[in-house]
Amino acid sequence: MNKLVTKFLGNSKEFPLNHRISNAALILGALLGIQASVSNYMLNLPMITVYTTLGMTVILSILYYFSRVKANFKFPTYTAILINMLIYTPIMWISNGGSSGGFQYYFFVYATFIIAVVKNKKVLKLFISITVIVFIALLFYEYTFPERILGYPSREDKYGDLFIGFIFVLFGVIYLFYTYTELYDRTNLELSFKNTELKKQNIQLFQHQSKIENQNIHITDSIKYAQKIQKAVFPSVDLLKRNTKDYFLLYLPREKIGGDFYYFTKINNCFVTAVADSTGHGVPGGFMSMLGITILEEIIKRKNILNAAEILNKFREEIINSLDQKNIRSTTNDGFDVAICIFDSQTKQLNYAGANLPLILMKQKEIISYSPDNMPVGTYITMKPFKNNYIDISKDDTFYLFTDGVTDQFGGEKDQKFSFHRLKKILTDNSDEPMFIQKEQFKKIFRKWKGKQKRTDDALILGVKLI
Repeated sequence: MNKLVTKFLGNSKEFPLNHRISNAALILGALLGIQASVSNYMLNLPMITVYTTLGMTVILSILYYFSRVKANFKFPTYTAILINMLIYTPIMWISNGGSSGGFQYYFFVYATFIIAVVKNKKVLKLFISITVIVFIALLFYEYTFPERILGYPSREDKYGDLFIGFIFVLFGVIYLFYTYTELYDRTNLELSFKNTELKKQNIQLFQHQSKIENQNIHITDSIKYAQKIQKAVFPSVDLLKRNTKDYFLLYLPREKIGGDFYYFTKINNCFVTAVADSTGHGVPGGFMSMLGITILEEIIKRKNILNAAEILNKFREEIINSLDQKNIRSTTNDGFDVAICIFDSQTKQLNYAGANLPLILMKQKEIISYSPDNMPVGTYITMKPFKNNYIDISKDDTFYLFTDGVTDQFGGEKDQKFSFHRLKKILTDNSDEPMFIQKEQFKKIFRKWKGKQKRTDDALILGVKLI
């Protein structure tokens, strides 16, 4: 039975409840039309009555096709209501005994059908108003022109038609009520199953979300701890305070842990300063930075190498061995861009060597740039020895070291790189200012330039006034 109902009316996946009720009502209307045609013919009522009921059966069958097969709701449903009210009802009223005939029973079926399927309140009010107007108009017409109402051939025919009509309407209402209840219960059951599934999915989603939150907390705690370790490895800025006339240091990692790092130490009369940019950022970059600091400590302090180019050459050897980069074809591009400066306080000379990172020297408001060797510390296609630059330092000379995260940051109105040119202009414009003001000015301009853009890379800049 359920399969048969589903076949004729459709299921909840195909149609909403009111659409399936409309399908049921269209089938009922067609069947009632057949019953009325047979009854009217047997009672010898006017043939217009028989043709009207047969025509209504055909029309409702066609509308059912559009409703069930073509999955159209408004056209067949609203058309059926309007044809019933404006055409079928007046004809049957006039040709089938008027208010004393059995057609008045069908008004109850129409009203039930309209209320069951029309969900739009404005349309529902419109259809009910049309029904009431048509009913009143027909009563007025019958009252005014009683002779135009075609009656029954005999009293027996009248009551026979009333009885048959009442029985069919009664069974029709029961059929509609049963169909509505059956479909309503089935829809509720399906919704109940869906709600149960949704609850299960929500529980699983909540558990999954809780697991992710716990993992995020664990990852965040691990990163915070790694950040503490990295800070502990970095040298203390007290060394800068004690061994320079003035300085500023601005460290802006893209994430909490960065691949950029700074290094400085004092050995006898030499003050060593280094800025480096390791491959990657975040946690991997953080590991690389700690590896780089450890190797520099080994080279400078334990092996007592105080020549900038020689430090870079030795640094490269150690990195290649540590990262197993002996075969250039089978290795990654992991490595460092590094700038190293060694200031001899006795000779007042600065020894600079760079691996992809330049040096800027501010001398009496004039900028002098020293280019690095265009190769990193690590395996590369061409690996020549790094070159030294020896620079005589005068009073108030200031040198600046920085990573490419400064010059490569995108921003501004045209979404361009910050560039080496803009950096030099900022340093020149603020060269007369104390170092802490230079730092704040640079930070302000750099952040304004970046705006809402994402950080391109870790950024690090170090300015030092030696004497």
